[in-house]
Amino acid sequence: MNTGTQSLAATLAAVATIVVAMPLTTLFEESAWLPAAVLGVVVVAVTGVVLRGLVRRAGVTILGQLLAATAYVLATQLGGTTVYGVVPTARTWPRLLDYVRDAQETITTYAAPAPESPGVTVVLVIIVVVVGLAVDMSAATAAAPTVAGLPLLSLFLVSAANSGGALPWGWFAVGAVLWMAMVVNQSDREMREWTTAVPLMADADGEALAARSLRWQAARISAICLVGALLIPAALPHLPTRYVLDGLGAGGAGSARSTDGIRLSTELDLRRSLRSPSEEPVLRYTTDDPTPEPLRVAVVTDFEDGFGRMRSGALQPREEFDLPRPASAAAESIAREERSLAISANGVAAPQIALPRHPTEVDLGGIPWALGSDGTARVQRTPSSYSSSYLELDPQEEDFGTGESRSSVDVPAYTDEYLALDPASAEAIQELALSLAPGGADDLTAAQAYQEYLRGPDFEYDLQVPDPPGAPDDPVLSFLETKVGYCQQFASTMTLLARAHGIPARVVVGFLPGEAVDAEERVIRASDAHAWPELYFAGVGWTRFEPTPGARAASVPSYSISIERDGAATTDETTTTSETTTSTSTQPVPEAQDRTAVDPTGEGESRPWRPWLLGLLLAVAALAIMPVTAWLARRRERATAPDPPARVEAEWQDLIGRLDDLGLRPPVGATPRRVGEWVGRNGYLDDPTREQLDHVVATVERARYGRPDQDLPDVSAEVTSIVGTVRHQRMTSSRLKAILWPRAGVDAWLSLPQRAVDLVRRR
Repeated sequence: MNTGTQSLAATLAAVATIVVAMPLTTLFEESAWLPAAVLGVVVVAVTGVVLRGLVRRAGVTILGQLLAATAYVLATQLGGTTVYGVVPTARTWPRLLDYVRDAQETITTYAAPAPESPGVTVVLVIIVVVVGLAVDMSAATAAAPTVAGLPLLSLFLVSAANSGGALPWGWFAVGAVLWMAMVVNQSDREMREWTTAVPLMADADGEALAARSLRWQAARISAICLVGALLIPAALPHLPTRYVLDGLGAGGAGSARSTDGIRLSTELDLRRSLRSPSEEPVLRYTTDDPTPEPLRVAVVTDFEDGFGRMRSGALQPREEFDLPRPASAAAESIAREERSLAISANGVAAPQIALPRHPTEVDLGGIPWALGSDGTARVQRTPSSYSSSYLELDPQEEDFGTGESRSSVDVPAYTDEYLALDPASAEAIQELALSLAPGGADDLTAAQAYQEYLRGPDFEYDLQVPDPPGAPDDPVLSFLETKVGYCQQFASTMTLLARAHGIPARVVVGFLPGEAVDAEERVIRASDAHAWPELYFAGVGWTRFEPTPGARAASVPSYSISIERDGAATTDETTTTSETTTSTSTQPVPEAQDRTAVDPTGEGESRPWRPWLLGLLLAVAALAIMPVTAWLARRRERATAPDPPARVEAEWQDLIGRLDDLGLRPPVGATPRRVGEWVGRNGYLDDPTREQLDHVVATVERARYGRPDQDLPDVSAEVTSIVGTVRHQRMTSSRLKAILWPRAGVDAWLSLPQRAVDLVRRR
């Protein structure tokens, strides 16, 4: 395959990959992944064109494309874990695995359209780029475009199997047409290699006639097959999505597969769960606690990278695990009561499991498990149901002043793990903590002040976190500036404020008590995911606080609100809140009102057309590269001609090249007069255009064989007129190819390395 055919095949392969990937936008609420994926496919295609023009070894080309694709993904999706943007580090692979788990959680939890989590974005970019590489390798490098249909079909089936219904037929039609165009392009090249046996006819070119005949025959067959592919499925029964893929939203407590369920991602980003429209229960349980507390799943201690990562301190699950003594760090004088909990339907996937704080007994039906020192548990496999009894502590404000010395209670609580600040926000957090609670304030007073500040009127609950121009890159600093967020922002900020005061603190992630179905049974859904801070106090142990305002928050513990500061009104508010405030997945959040208050200019509002506009601009820019390059190359050839004969020769070569782009290839080595006769006959020129061609041929002969100092006319306008006439006689595909992929532009790009070498040598 020659360079021109390979370049056209690479262009068709890239466009086909992008078109086939477009239906994926229907599976997710946003399409932030699309511009990055489109640019990745363009990078792969351009790299292939350049390498195939420089080397002849297919292995070198494929390796170069693979390296370029890898570097692109590292730079654009994993740049925070690399050196110089493209060199992976020890953090790159774990971060990629986190993204993959995050994407897996999203696609198994939500039905389409699902929220576009960070993991979904990264995985989709990688998938589309890999498919683009496979299609380019098949169609251009290996000259086997029929094989390129397999990765294209696989990518299309991802959308078809997960859409929950029929996709618009146009996506399939356009993708099929582009694939057939790749096949036709390769077949045309192969036909030219064996049609040398076709004799030249008296009145026409046998090769051109044979080519047109075969193209029309192929077009008719392809049209029949395409129409059949669109009409026949309408008469067939629709197969379930499980026939190809499991589909989005396969999880949930009611799933028949024990491995299904919801996992809280290791990346602390609960927005996709909070925004979930799914009514499928995650947990269904009964309890004798009239005001149950949230159920714990994991903790967050390290905030050096944004809002941190969730983990569990539990050891590897084992059979017959012995529970440690509950509430060992709490003084015996603190009031306590034993409660029970029975999970009848569990949708939290292993190794995670939701349990209350201070369990005294856990029955998992013989499934190996373990409980960590941080109160979180791990299981070997997902139990469909389980039960637990636990201690419910009720510390009062006076209990916080009678604790034992720190060194005799829980020394590990005062390690750097629970006291370290994020370097990016440490200075601002320390200043804010000192302004809210002076250095002489006791720990409980400081914690109450931090909670009161975050629950105050200055802060608003909203899942649409604004990102105004000029906002700090650090998420905690940005939250303190905008004062808009949801539970993870409130919990993380209070945790850092407590640490700045010297109070050990961590963020706990789990589920709110959920919605009460009857007197005892409750239902927890994905939108009940929640994060809250736990602070350590000597003599009391790890205690829960609730800085998140609004309906999607747990009850506010009485000890967390200062009676001295707020008086009787606060006491009444605390009592009411403790008795009535639980999460329900049916309570609405005033998103529109909050969004207007946060950003009255409208800059923070979602604009779904932006990714499409960016993708359109990138596509237009990509399509314009070769035509613009060819136009500049032709102008440069004419402008740099040293004398009139050289200028005329450049215009003549321009005519030959542009006719070649249109599929009208004059005989190689023929004289200008023979070329003129051949073009006039095969280009079906009218009389005025034949006269222009004769004038151009005569001028070229004078330039080649006449005196060097003669004055020669400018024939550029006639060249343009001749090309225009021939263009009108050609098929649409030939005209489109001549515009989008001119030979002059391709040669200009391929000559760049040699021109760079020549420039270096001259200097």
